[in-house]
Amino acid sequence: MGIRLTSAGALSAATAAVLFTALAVPAVAAAGPASAAALPLTGFSSIVADSTHHHVFVSGAGSDPVAVADFGGQPVGQLASLGGATALALSQGDGILYAAIGGTDEIAAVNTSTLQEVALYFTGTGHDPRHLAVVGHDVWFSYGASGNSGIGVLDPTALTVATTSERTFYNAAVLAASPSAPHILVAGDGGISPSVVESFNVSTGAPVPIAESNPGVQPDGCENLSQLAVTADGASVVTACGWPYHGSQLTLSGMTENAVYQTGSYLSSVAVAPANGTIAFGAYATSPSVSLFLPGTSTPTSTYQLSGFGVYGLAWNQSGSELFAVSTPGTPSSSTPTLNVINVS
Repeated sequence: MGIRLTSAGALSAATAAVLFTALAVPAVAAAGPASAAALPLTGFSSIVADSTHHHVFVSGAGSDPVAVADFGGQPVGQLASLGGATALALSQGDGILYAAIGGTDEIAAVNTSTLQEVALYFTGTGHDPRHLAVVGHDVWFSYGASGNSGIGVLDPTALTVATTSERTFYNAAVLAASPSAPHILVAGDGGISPSVVESFNVSTGAPVPIAESNPGVQPDGCENLSQLAVTADGASVVTACGWPYHGSQLTLSGMTENAVYQTGSYLSSVAVAPANGTIAFGAYATSPSVSLFLPGTSTPTSTYQLSGFGVYGLAWNQSGSELFAVSTPGTPSSSTPTLNVINVS
């Protein structure tokens, strides 16, 4: 039994397919994945890749368990104890998999060597975690909806949980963090227009604002934010937004745009390779499905077309030689996901 703490608008697939297939895309020939395998899940919510043990973890919808696949993309098992997980995050060093368990106000911890649950943390009544990000040894989470949201932090070492009203997001904030940017947490208003993105210094255990974007004024403003990823140099954050029809990179220090990636329209996912910094964008209702970019370079080095309506989750291995992409034939919350493996030369 684990430890329990007591402290406290998208278009339909059919409509989008008709309206958007004629939009311009980067002029790079699209390749296919090295492998593609359907996962035993009813939907998709989150993906992480453990380069230490060569496992890919994918959470689904409803009461789905977490699916486990090898780096060849083949399913090798399930984590039934994480049924209902809505978000996943790996500790630095890949030793622990954290999972937000939907509707329980809890975060579970699984040892990635044994695949056994080792702890269960209660985040406080009404603090149902929706997104996770690891900064140092702390696990940050966002919670709430419809104008009553916040950010909290779990310290697994001290066995403490704290929540803050330092910045209230309309929805549970999309979160991002990276060892490349120690003590920095990035949060954004997901799924609304406009979507504000904000950086925080969390070295003291509380989020201290650094900079905030102003999408109502900036020409690079984001609408319908899906995901965020911190760049490998630790200086910027990359956004995947429904609009504008390109990937945007913002400085963490000032939230000003310092790079544009010509992806095409309707971005739904983004991930940065830890070692070499390659940036991957996923999209829906358009072609290509996946575009890869060198940091700061506006045109893609390669593109890929995957089966299904859209690519809603991306995760890299440590070196940047393999990209894992989750595609679905329809709405991700109610469509069987496929795990695609892309070998990057």
